[in-house]
Amino acid sequence: MAASLSRMAAGPANVRVWIDVENPPQVQYLYPFVEAFRNRGAEVLLTARDYGNALELLRMRGASFYPVGGEFGVSKLAKIRGVFLRARALRRLFRQVPAPHVLLSASRSSALVARWLGIPSFVIGDYEFANSSFYRLTRSMILHPDAIDDKAYFASGVEPGRLIPFSGLKEDISLGSVDLEEVVPHRFPELENDALVRVLFRPPAEMSHYYNPESRELALHALGHLAAAPDAVVIFFPRYEWQLADLDRFSWQNKPLVLDEPVPFVSLLKGVDLVVCSGGTMLREAAYLGVPAYSILKSRIGAVDQHLASIGRVDLISSPEELARIELRKAPPLVPLRSNPRLLDELAALVLGHVSEAGSIVRSESPAPGA
Repeated sequence: MAASLSRMAAGPANVRVWIDVENPPQVQYLYPFVEAFRNRGAEVLLTARDYGNALELLRMRGASFYPVGGEFGVSKLAKIRGVFLRARALRRLFRQVPAPHVLLSASRSSALVARWLGIPSFVIGDYEFANSSFYRLTRSMILHPDAIDDKAYFASGVEPGRLIPFSGLKEDISLGSVDLEEVVPHRFPELENDALVRVLFRPPAEMSHYYNPESRELALHALGHLAAAPDAVVIFFPRYEWQLADLDRFSWQNKPLVLDEPVPFVSLLKGVDLVVCSGGTMLREAAYLGVPAYSILKSRIGAVDQHLASIGRVDLISSPEELARIELRKAPPLVPLRSNPRLLDELAALVLGHVSEAGSIVRSESPAPGA
């Protein structure tokens, strides 16, 4: 991989890079590329789906973007329909604005549009059990941590030549350059007792295609376990509004706090003592920063989470009996991993270098499709 990255220079001038954000966690690791590409002389077009608090998080960063599409729905059919409807809306956008030369995303809709535009697309992923077969259709390049064995992607039909492993973790992009001393921990004015251990709780992604209903059952057991703890308070960060009803199932020693507004993730993680999470980006960000992190995911455990568990950054909880391993104590000093501080620059150079090799600029200097 080092050879592949080292041969990429700053990239050609006047490149238009399209970055597409589909959900809140993607803001964390895709938005830093805006500055990275601009520092290399490229123009950046940013689109975002109105899902969760993704748009609010982008606005908090002062981002300029085109909002395109909204929530897809719960059923598999609704998700498929949503992907294609959003792709159609993105196609309409490129009848009004100049077409890009390359796409960076983690989105099926935008990858489909990139294929239609005839431009290269790069998709960042760090969970190999998410279905990647769609990216075979779009001929996208998949950027992934080298902790993941390529064979996991081959099972989804991804061609070997479409995989680009990188050294480090996705969190090297979103958190690697953060000065923790400069970040003020988020305050919870409602919590008057500072002695209580603050547990950030993130329930399962019940609308994801890899969702296992056993994750919900384990999450409910975890909530019951924490509800009975006299020295802890749960800060509940729901993925969907309906998950709030789960709090009413229990008698709480300390009333839980619902996080219902966007909060910068690093500030939030500095404001809690531990994280109990059903997998996902928040679990990995906590582990990366050094916040005690407990996974209650019952879907297949990915290689990145396995790696974080092997170095003591994540505790994988697989049954109600193992919930007793959750240590309710105040957070230790944070020590970030910083496994590859240069990852953002390396990947930005890779993407722009590929545009130069593909000759995409010459092609798309013509009017945008439908113009």
